[in-house]
Amino acid sequence: MNGIQRARTFLLGAYHDLPNVLFIGALLLGALVGYLPLVFLSIGLILNGVSIAAFQGFLRLLFPTWSQVVVPANSVACDIFGKINGVTRPPLAGELTAVAPSHWIGAAAFFAVFSVYNSARVYMRDSARGASPEKVDNRRAFSLSTLVIGVVFLLFVFARGFTGCETWLGSSLGAVIGGGLAVVYWGILDACGAGTVPDILQVVGSMAPSGDAEVPVVCTAPPSS
Repeated sequence: MNGIQRARTFLLGAYHDLPNVLFIGALLLGALVGYLPLVFLSIGLILNGVSIAAFQGFLRLLFPTWSQVVVPANSVACDIFGKINGVTRPPLAGELTAVAPSHWIGAAAFFAVFSVYNSARVYMRDSARGASPEKVDNRRAFSLSTLVIGVVFLLFVFARGFTGCETWLGSSLGAVIGGGLAVVYWGILDACGAGTVPDILQVVGSMAPSGDAEVPVVCTAPPSS
């Protein structure tokens, strides 16, 4: 039973710290093996965290009497990723401060939406002229399977709501900001690298060129006899 209990504790701890696990894992793995898409993904997680913190500051300006958003406490206190103890005014009986938007939901949604959106774009990408139909089907099957895994992961992320550590306001704002920034950030990276920079699947880099671009031809004089 000790082994099962330790495994349960480890899994719950990993889930509780999922945003940190995703960021550190992407940064270290990408840096150690030279996998640039993961490095750029970790940078995106940093930008996402800064954006959510800025939005929290904006809410505090709008509602100066609130620490963030005060809600009735219906569960144990959580950390800064969800509900926390303490408010700027003397708390009423049974109150907690809810983080809105949620850092936890925002970071996890950013990672999941980035992966799902990337898989969808790779799946819909036009194939090169003359490409093997078998290879095209393999690429689309791989992208589709990754997309399904990403959707399942996204549902796993939203299961956080059943822990009592999130509120509808914090979760909704975190998901909208994290998911929206993921799509915008993917588009920026795509514009900078023709689809290869944000492709964490590394499918685009393995594809043959589309063949639409004209290849310049240089004419040279024939060798003299």
